[in-house]
Amino acid sequence: MSDRLADLQRQRFLAQEQVAWFDREIAKEARQSDENAPSQTTVAAAVRPTAPAAAASADEILARYGSGSQDAAKDVKRGCYIYFAVAMGTVVLGALGVYLFYTRYR
Repeated sequence: MSDRLADLQRQRFLAQEQVAWFDREIAKEARQSDENAPSQTTVAAAVRPTAPAAAASADEILARYGSGSQDAAKDVKRGCYIYFAVAMGTVVLGALGVYLFYTRYR
């Protein structure tokens, strides 16, 4: 078995354990609350989206944010170049100012 497969299976097991813990905590809180609180099945039905709705939501999120990743990389690269140019300009102006100051007043 590959390391990636083992890692994915381990992560799935941990996620299932976390969901089981959430279910236990919800059940405990539901027992402690008064009679007017919704039951665990009602809460679970309200919280868990159906599979097609979740898939559509995931596809929508990927479509919205996934397409601009190349543009974002170009923007970051351009920003780095601008930042570098401004920093170098500041260093050059500072050095020129120090040079002119010492040549005039010396």
